[in-house]
Amino acid sequence: MENTLVRLVISQSELFSTWPAETVSRLVAAADLCTVEADTCLIRTGDTADFLYILATGSLRLVRGTPSGRSFTAGLHLPGDYHGLGPVLTQVPYFYTAMCKQKSILVRIPAPLLREILSEDGKLSFTLFAGLGQRHRRALDHFESAATHPTNARIAQLLRAIHARSRRGPESADVSLSQVEIATMLGTRRQVVNRVLRAMAEEGIVEIRYGKISIVDWAKLEKMAGEPVPQ
Repeated sequence: MENTLVRLVISQSELFSTWPAETVSRLVAAADLCTVEADTCLIRTGDTADFLYILATGSLRLVRGTPSGRSFTAGLHLPGDYHGLGPVLTQVPYFYTAMCKQKSILVRIPAPLLREILSEDGKLSFTLFAGLGQRHRRALDHFESAATHPTNARIAQLLRAIHARSRRGPESADVSLSQVEIATMLGTRRQVVNRVLRAMAEEGIVEIRYGKISIVDWAKLEKMAGEPVPQ
């Protein structure tokens, strides 16, 4: 069962879905599963990048301390997302601390094996570069949105994006983000997020629950989000 899940997660990852079957089998043979309980740290900033992680179930919150002593939430990993590709390839420590928001199962691939495979066939790195490029584009979209969109549109875009990445249909309308996480991801204050969400709730767009937001009216959410943001 464990080997089946490892193979499924690796073979369906955007990083490895086009790799030759025999190479994927090498990854599967060396990889394993790790289960991490809710509110538990998986990786700390500065840890050696020994593994590439792919999330099978659950979610990872990426945080980093600031000089002021506050924690900055940089993003959220959902099932299918990978973590640590840059540090693994460049052999530098992990940049963010990764905390499991809920009980999570991850596939971990040994970093030395991945670098060995790439040294044998450099063409396989194209999909890895594409994955990093996709993340870079999302980061640029985030900065563009911060400069050109009002806060309500940015919150609507974030809720839409996180829901889309969770691979659930409109019938499952919960987005597991707290107001503090939304505020730090958008570079604003929790009070601002709270005010906007309450206005959205009054318009019948969302329902505010503890630790999550439920999307009630998709049409209104899309209208508030404005132009679609590439994911």
